[in-house]
Amino acid sequence: MRSPIVRGVVGSVVVALASLVTSVVPQSSWVASVPLRHSLPGRMVGLTFMVAGLGLMAWAWLTVGRRVMAGERLPLLRMTAYWSVPLLLAPPLFSRDAWSYAAQGALVAEGYNPYDVGPGVLSGHIVEAVDPMWMQTPAPYGPLPLAYGGLVAHLTMNPYQLMLAHRLLAVLGIVLIAWAVPRLATACRVDPAFATWLVVLNPMLITHGIGAAHNDILMLGLACSAFALALTGRWGTAAVVAGAAAAVKLPGGLVAIAIAAVMSPLAGRLHRFASLVIAGAVSVLTLVTVGALTGVGSGWLGALDVPGLVRSPFSIANLVGMAASGVLGWLGEDTAAAQALQIVRLIGMVAALGLIAWLSLRSSIHYAARAVGVALLAVVVLGPSAHDWYFLWCLPFLAVARPGRRLTTTITAVSLIFTIAAPLNSSLRGATIPILTTTALVIAIALPLLNHLRTLQPARKVPVTTT
Repeated sequence: MRSPIVRGVVGSVVVALASLVTSVVPQSSWVASVPLRHSLPGRMVGLTFMVAGLGLMAWAWLTVGRRVMAGERLPLLRMTAYWSVPLLLAPPLFSRDAWSYAAQGALVAEGYNPYDVGPGVLSGHIVEAVDPMWMQTPAPYGPLPLAYGGLVAHLTMNPYQLMLAHRLLAVLGIVLIAWAVPRLATACRVDPAFATWLVVLNPMLITHGIGAAHNDILMLGLACSAFALALTGRWGTAAVVAGAAAAVKLPGGLVAIAIAAVMSPLAGRLHRFASLVIAGAVSVLTLVTVGALTGVGSGWLGALDVPGLVRSPFSIANLVGMAASGVLGWLGEDTAAAQALQIVRLIGMVAALGLIAWLSLRSSIHYAARAVGVALLAVVVLGPSAHDWYFLWCLPFLAVARPGRRLTTTITAVSLIFTIAAPLNSSLRGATIPILTTTALVIAIALPLLNHLRTLQPARKVPVTTT
């Protein structure tokens, strides 16, 4: 497999086939009867092929990156399509969120308010694959995906078909990202081919986006498009699109920082603050209007703490809070131990908001992309909840912010690790042998690839390279 295009396609096909064994599916699905799913050796075979397929995709991506940075012209968008197609009909990868999306759409179609009740009020095939943790919790998502899910659920209550409908939203998100990123890169004097490779062809975006069907990808596509529109002078339209991004997931609205910087690139802080207020007001008005027009409302704001039920190790606030709670509990301070995590999470969010405010007032148009990327990264690592795919939020903005060799290497390394280690998800909870074996496979495949990152050297100014 000399061609990285073929290598990536083979890897994607292997991942899609392995998902028939490793992914959680409704018990009524034919996939649930696949023989390998019902024994430990069979599941280990599936996990082995899954990690191997992801490794092939990561290897192909790294090979393409070297060639792009050497100035070679490659059909990057066509490669993205080739690597994505095998995943379009596969069960959701690495996460059961897509099954929750399907159930929440069914709630809307059945007349329930998804911000008041969880999927547990439903019965039948639609809730068979929903994670038990989320069965009784309200939806933490904005009105756009819920209204869309409700419309599709009026046509079918088949959970697989509803999942595919939400995967189409992820495809739309990647299309928007593919449209916006080269334009943002050109405006920031970064090689658009390099940015397209680093973002659009990134196997982390393809597998966590299309494979897992996360609605974060639509949020990200709208946010990138809002920034690109602002660069053309259509600030009002850009602010409306930013509001639509927030109507998917609230962090998408942070792109208003970049819109404000474009509105007043040479102005002082007072004018910058006024621009931010205007862009933010239009975005918030759009968000509220979307909720009203869809009939879903804005009750999701009260459910934003739902993801925080998961104590993710990717959040610094969680790590510090859990450590403080453990120490206080060991010292016998049970009351303080019970409150420590919440207090540290609050401090983390205050710190993130402070950083966002500072970035909003100090960033010029030259650093607008980096400001948004850092702001989104702060929300991830300082917020109460963080999953591996959340790091995609900052990827496009940091990729076009004139990244040097160090930042490029860091982004590439994180992408490789989060791609290959993706099977180590909650579906393996408590399964010691699969966890240890999969971890060994991930290390064995990731280390040789990470060893080659030293050769990466980003090309900054090659605006004529086609994608």
